[in-house]
Amino acid sequence: METTTIHEALRWASSFLNEQNLEATAGEWLLRHHMDMDRALLLASLREPLAPGVFEDFQSDVRAYASGVPVQHLTGYDEFFGRRFMVNPDVLIPRPETEELIVAVLERLPKRTRTILDVGTGSGTIAITVALELPNVAVTAVDLSSKALDVAKKNASALNASVTFKQGDLLTPVSAQKFDVILSNPPYIPEGERDSLAVHVRDYEPSSALFAGVDGLDIYRRLVTELPTVMEPQGLIAFEVGATQGERVRSMLSSTFSKAETEVRYDINGKDRIVLAYGDMTT
Repeated sequence: METTTIHEALRWASSFLNEQNLEATAGEWLLRHHMDMDRALLLASLREPLAPGVFEDFQSDVRAYASGVPVQHLTGYDEFFGRRFMVNPDVLIPRPETEELIVAVLERLPKRTRTILDVGTGSGTIAITVALELPNVAVTAVDLSSKALDVAKKNASALNASVTFKQGDLLTPVSAQKFDVILSNPPYIPEGERDSLAVHVRDYEPSSALFAGVDGLDIYRRLVTELPTVMEPQGLIAFEVGATQGERVRSMLSSTFSKAETEVRYDINGKDRIVLAYGDMTT
């Protein structure tokens, strides 16, 4: 029986995906998953034959990706801040830009930070990453979706992260608590942009984690209104935002926390992505 080598499998995937005008590197990601190899080992093993059945399973996944299924749903995981997180259709797939939110928080972390809150935690990537980077800080994570929290709890367990998870709408589950740092990557896509999204986003990721009203700012408005009741007098607020939303969200925070410093940070692609408020959080 004729066998297929790793090189031949990659060549087939590249040709197939190019014909579909899709990213050919997805084939490499999927084959690495099927072979349980990192990129260096895969490229060093190009002449090695695939085990029986592997090529067929790989072809099936490549075709599923071409139909719109995200690679991360096919593999069941994604990489974030150097760690592997389980993902499924109940949670948003982590974006590389969100790693920049973590970096901004670590850079602006108030002295003597004891408590951090992640609002709308989804798969738990933000809360778990912060908990692992700051092991002496108590991290709480909130989400409205019980299914998302199930994923987040499994990720925390797999990564040995200490996070307290609570179910509820925005700040409702923590209304009696105070936090030094509050961060969130909430839904921020305007409803009118639904049809323009790529199929793997629009049809496979939860709408509740994507869309937020006519202008995409509904969740920020609610959060900024509620935040003063749960902020410590000195602290940090960090939001991820959609491109072009930065100044509007910064203005919301500045109006509510008039004594705080505020800033908009741009991502590696030059898009406004992070909004911060820090310092005196009294109102």
